[in-house]
Amino acid sequence: MLARSTQLAAWRRAASPGLHAYPHTLVISTEVCSTTVIAAAASAAAIKTDAASSRGAAPFSTEAGSEPPHVIDQHETIVGSQTPVTKRLWLQRYRWTDERLAEAQPRDAGAVQPAKPPHRTTVRYSFASDPVLREHYRNPWGSVRIGRILEDLDSLAGLVAFDHCDDGDPSTRPPLLVTATVEAIQLRSSQLTLDQDMELSGRVVCTGSSSMDIRIELDQGGQQQLTALFTFVARDPLTLKSTAITAVQPESEQDRALFEERVRVNAARKAERRLLGDSSKLLHVSLEGQRWAEQLLSAAKTRRNLPALAESHQLFMDDTSLENTFTCQPQQRNMHGRVFGGFLMRRAFELAHSTAYMFAGSRPRTIEVDRITFRRPVSVGDLLSMRSTVTHTWPSKQDPGKGLAHVQVEASVTQPEKLYSTVTNTFSFLFKFDLRRDPSTGACMPPKQVLPTTEQQALEVAYLFGPGGKKQSLGRCCSRREPGAVSSAVRA
Repeated sequence: MLARSTQLAAWRRAASPGLHAYPHTLVISTEVCSTTVIAAAASAAAIKTDAASSRGAAPFSTEAGSEPPHVIDQHETIVGSQTPVTKRLWLQRYRWTDERLAEAQPRDAGAVQPAKPPHRTTVRYSFASDPVLREHYRNPWGSVRIGRILEDLDSLAGLVAFDHCDDGDPSTRPPLLVTATVEAIQLRSSQLTLDQDMELSGRVVCTGSSSMDIRIELDQGGQQQLTALFTFVARDPLTLKSTAITAVQPESEQDRALFEERVRVNAARKAERRLLGDSSKLLHVSLEGQRWAEQLLSAAKTRRNLPALAESHQLFMDDTSLENTFTCQPQQRNMHGRVFGGFLMRRAFELAHSTAYMFAGSRPRTIEVDRITFRRPVSVGDLLSMRSTVTHTWPSKQDPGKGLAHVQVEASVTQPEKLYSTVTNTFSFLFKFDLRRDPSTGACMPPKQVLPTTEQQALEVAYLFGPGGKKQSLGRCCSRREPGAVSSAVRA
């Protein structure tokens, strides 16, 4: 752990755009009040002072007319339900009041900012020496609670985006940065341990005219355990119109490769949207995929109409569902007063994990968090419903004795007074679990086959796992035999 003076200097570099000396490291520790918490309180005060001196701004206060999105306590800590890491990352961005934003000038749209190299920002989790920090991240099985890490991923990506967009001019207002999408978050370890320190790092890998891709990496035990990619879009905080951002200039061979890969991916998606036009939001399933979906619906009809004759290893998709409805609280808001996207990811993940647990009968291991699109913001006070469903299962071909389950969570905001409900997010997760064994033979039994009951459900499954589907390579790992038409569908 850094000495107090070194830690304070790191915080000041992180807080002040004019003083950056990348890569900088935030040593996140709550190692009992007398030392580190005091140092953290002093550092938070320094953040405000340095920010004021470097950008000509006054720090946030609780006086009338200057009301921050969060309350900050006597230890200079944000009051809320966020993780210790997220709170400290957000403190470094508290530089602007609403009054200052209104008075500041918009950035010159015609001005060309020189490209910036991708600077890495790193957060260190001192698990090995910090029992308080360990307790914040502990799950019931004594390892790291993945849902809390999802919150920190979003917070770190936001700080990286904020730093990259800083033009160093105290007279112009910074852009509003919004998480647009999260690409697949892949975990390479069965679990993250609390016995070893952990590092979370992020950097910009690609930029567009008003968007940027940020790669997040998590390392523990000398190995990379997790990778994720966030896309942020920049908006003017007052007009909400798109605003230009500084281009990134990759320097290393790895960063150049990542840059070129993201350029190809983004160009392909734009081309697809232009080709499909207004129908780009619809599911486009091949003819063979549609036949595959029809076979699943046929099997579901047989089970519904002839339950006594149906296969015992089949069940309806709706029978796998769990639902959670709650009112979004002020303690869950982000720096802009909306509900924190990382909180939504955590709640969706933990509901999906419970769903996979109840389906499998054994504790599942997280393999992947699929692409997440933030369609609409969620506000404090909104009534939010999350509904999880197992959409597809199959035995693992690479790992005998294991099964895989794809779980989807749909988040909707409901306004009962207006008889109105709309989908805000759709989350997808992939879990691996131990297959149950036949009591008489001891042989592994394949996971139950999940059958869609509506055409929409069938097409969504076919879009991902059917012939030509987005995840066909995963879904075709299925090797079990199914009777009749379902057999050809599963083996397709």
